[in-house]
Amino acid sequence: MQAGIISYGTYIPKHRIDVQEIFRVWRNVTPEIFDKMSLRERAVLLPDEDTLTLGVAAARQALERSGLERSQIGAVIFGSGTNPYATKAAATIVQDALGLPNEIISYDLQFAGKSGSSAIIAAAALVESGFVDYALAIGSDTINRHTAPGTQMEYRASAGAFAAIIGKKNIIAQLEGFSSYASDLSDYFRLEGERYIQLGGGWIGFVSNWGFLEHVKPAAEILFKKLKLDPKKDFNAVAVHQANGILPMMAAGTLGLDMFGVMQNVLTAYIGDCGAASALVPLAHILDNAGPDERVLVIAYGSGAGSDCLSFKTTAVIDQKRPVKGRVMDQIEDKIMVDYALASKYEYKYIRSPYMLTNYL
Repeated sequence: MQAGIISYGTYIPKHRIDVQEIFRVWRNVTPEIFDKMSLRERAVLLPDEDTLTLGVAAARQALERSGLERSQIGAVIFGSGTNPYATKAAATIVQDALGLPNEIISYDLQFAGKSGSSAIIAAAALVESGFVDYALAIGSDTINRHTAPGTQMEYRASAGAFAAIIGKKNIIAQLEGFSSYASDLSDYFRLEGERYIQLGGGWIGFVSNWGFLEHVKPAAEILFKKLKLDPKKDFNAVAVHQANGILPMMAAGTLGLDMFGVMQNVLTAYIGDCGAASALVPLAHILDNAGPDERVLVIAYGSGAGSDCLSFKTTAVIDQKRPVKGRVMDQIEDKIMVDYALASKYEYKYIRSPYMLTNYL
């Protein structure tokens, strides 16, 4: 393939909560589980932050880093499992917020945690086919706002966004190939009209990560075979879907990946599970520090269930376009800690009157 990433951006909410603060309120797990699952902090949304505002912020950063004019973008694909609207396009709001042309290809894409990776694949297909010169792919989620208080998921349910400009010229990372594997599995789901995500396998499913390896393993093996790559030797870095810190290690052990290449890009201790951006924020972190001619594997997983695997190869251009500010670790370190009461207030965890005249701050 000729298509690849020209530039990228991320957005991680500044406000965070310590998992010990959540535990202080609910005491519904064994506290030793936090170290085992590599959970320490997660993001907290402000009242005026949602999936769209996060996605727009990440996309604006990607556009600024690309050096492209807005008029050059031919498509915008918005991937999320937590669209603020049940019936309304989110991509059009992103389009208008960024000042993109009205005549571009614009649509939403939903496959839970792999919505972002699927958006990248769709954007690359449009570019590779020649239908557009440049496409904007976004993966953004706010699963913290869609997780019920008092559930075990609350410790890791977070928010974040990733955006990438896909094109053929001046790419920093070429998309060598991709693979997908999907089947009908109700591991996590949210029905029409419901706010909170449900766990199909209950607590046992949460602990055993029901569905993850059943989809990640075949998807990755298809990619390795297609590109004739050795999982142990051919990848310099790996970004894996990170609902918790165990999943990447499970994937590494099952697929024969280099454990260190996986472990050094596990960010759950800092930001929790970012849903559609879960594997893509780590990808951005890798690109923040990667040199030329490095191969990066991305393994995304979406409840429902399915997995996307993508192989990127960095180019010499990456040194010229390396971000000097707003990098992933910069955003992680720029934080404000809040307590559980404030987090619950900010994320509208409890029902309030629709007729309130204040902005709920």
